Amino acid sequence: MLERITLQVLNQVLPFSGRIKDEVSIDCNDAGVDYLEANVNNCSLLDVITNPNTHSLRQLLPLDQPYTLESPLVLVQVNQFQCGGIAIGVCVSHKISDVYSLSAFINGWSSATRGDSKVIAPLFELATLFPWKDKSDDQGFEATEGHRKDVVVAKRFVFNASDIARLREKARNVESPTRVELVSAFIWKRFIELDRSRSCPTTKPYSAYHAVNLRKRRVPPLEEHSFGNMSSIVVALLTTKNDDNDKYCSLVAKIRGAIRGIDGAFVKKLESGEEGHLKNFEAGLMQASQGENEQINFSSWCRVSFYDADFGWGKPVWVTTISVDLKNLVILMDTRSGDGIEVWVNMLEEDIEGFASDPELLAFASETHFPS
Repeated sequence: MLERITLQVLNQVLPFSGRIKDEVSIDCNDAGVDYLEANVNNCSLLDVITNPNTHSLRQLLPLDQPYTLESPLVLVQVNQFQCGGIAIGVCVSHKISDVYSLSAFINGWSSATRGDSKVIAPLFELATLFPWKDKSDDQGFEATEGHRKDVVVAKRFVFNASDIARLREKARNVESPTRVELVSAFIWKRFIELDRSRSCPTTKPYSAYHAVNLRKRRVPPLEEHSFGNMSSIVVALLTTKNDDNDKYCSLVAKIRGAIRGIDGAFVKKLESGEEGHLKNFEAGLMQASQGENEQINFSSWCRVSFYDADFGWGKPVWVTTISVDLKNLVILMDTRSGDGIEVWVNMLEEDIEGFASDPELLAFASETHFPS
């Protein structure tokens, strides 16, 4: 049943059924997606969600094959637990889709499964609004991904509504910070303190990169089911160490200011293809990445409607991601209640234990927590 409905929904999202043709286009050749069904007999669904670990979560995703240009752009694995629970694992190529497009696909699929006649189809308008430009001669900015030989380990932390309220009190001098800004700044602060505890006294800069969804920042805003990648990277930079600059509330203000800089005027300049605007923006990112700079990267999946996906069995008990092989990458997601944040921190193996045992971190977040 789910497999048949998947094909029905894919007819509305043709790029997902295609293959990558080159760096800027998809061949919509109807090659299809990978759809697998698996029986899980060695543990219960309750075991997975009460004691989550990256190894068990990876088993629920179709990750056996290395990625190539001939690989499917979407892979689905439906896991049937012996206890009766079901876990659906979905992988999608980031070359053609961001988390909002993935959410639109999953919600469209679940709506079709329930027989909903009002399935919202994705909108393919981004290529028209933001036409591709040949930048082959540019020396563009590349985010630091770390060396693949390094072992990256992930730890999960949960900030409940009460934890975030305490963070808000710590940042009471900042006007109306969001949950994401509060938690991101807190993680950044603990990251900075961990590095300083291991290093000789230094004034080296620290940077926090944050991905920002542009759909709602455009004037007029675009629908969340506008298909593709539509985000920008902003950077908050701490350049010197002093009593005021590196306080928590100051870091909240830095991240908030960087994110607020992505407004309607910024998006309009991107849309118009204003070369000077884009070059100046990229130059700022490149400058922040140079030198003895310690960089941490944030991607927020908060307010993405994964918990609305109902395949006929009710809404999910838990929606999560897994570890990513990129050092110093932090992914933020809503808890089931919608007022907390689940954080996945990916760090080098030699760094993560020190970070996870930080008393200040553990005073505000729980590493082991049943999804609520």
